[in-house]
Amino acid sequence: MKKVLITGAGGFIGKELVKEILGHGTEIIAVVRNKKDSGIPSDMPSGIRIVRCGMENIEKLPQIIDDRDIDCCIHLAWEGSAGDARADAGLQLKNAEWSVDLVKAIGSMNIPRFVGAGTLAEKDVLRYHPTDGATPNGVSMYGAAKVTAHFMTKIQCSVLKIEHIWCLLSNTYGVGNTTDNFVNFASRLMLQGKRAAFTEGEQMYDFVYITDTVRALWAAACKGSKNTQYYLGSTKPRKLKEYITLIRDTVDPDIELYLGEIPYNGFGLPEKEYECTKLLRDTGFEPAVPFEEGIRKTVSWLKNTYLEPGN
Repeated sequence: MKKVLITGAGGFIGKELVKEILGHGTEIIAVVRNKKDSGIPSDMPSGIRIVRCGMENIEKLPQIIDDRDIDCCIHLAWEGSAGDARADAGLQLKNAEWSVDLVKAIGSMNIPRFVGAGTLAEKDVLRYHPTDGATPNGVSMYGAAKVTAHFMTKIQCSVLKIEHIWCLLSNTYGVGNTTDNFVNFASRLMLQGKRAAFTEGEQMYDFVYITDTVRALWAAACKGSKNTQYYLGSTKPRKLKEYITLIRDTVDPDIELYLGEIPYNGFGLPEKEYECTKLLRDTGFEPAVPFEEGIRKTVSWLKNTYLEPGN
């Protein structure tokens, strides 16, 4: 590809994706929020153009961007993807609506391919919520909205003759992630000497280091089959307790773990749901960072970032 448009380019995944794509010599139009700080480092190499347009105004993109030779749109922007905002029904529905508005906008810009960033939480929603007696929690609004955006953008792409690819991102972690995702939460808990209490950890999980996530995303964008969904995983899912143990061993092997002290009330996906054969077959992608390596980098960064005096 010669030129791509990326929404949410200033976020954790967006910034790393920008680095990955620039390394391939592809020109980038980075769409960021209407804020002074784009989130994109100023020392990025040439080849990137920053456009300020919040998703609430995304229908104006064809008037803001004159280019009509863009090969692909990669849609990462999503308000309320972490914390309590995941349970905000109004906000989550807006995200789905804005995603459809984006597809309409790129249709008028003659962009032939759309790649959406979904989430593993979609599998939770589709697998368990239709079940009689299921009792989803509030943050399931996020997964449900992603499912909605997935299906509605695919329909809109079909109407506009745009190729649609949907990527289910797993639990992405790594240097630069400032959210309270599980890896950060568990690592900080142990680094700060707090009681390492968790669920029994019998449920299957899959953590993917940030550089592998963006490489997989770019592979799907370049080589993925149209109208296809891909799960972007590590190819090596494990029980959560195994990940917890590896985090503990990295921080301090002498820390005592209290597995089972916290009750588990979530939905556990079976191991087959983390299968990545389709992605590897269609794109040739192979993960490069095992969890043991990724967690060493992450813990070292967290220690330097959050445990320095004043933090």
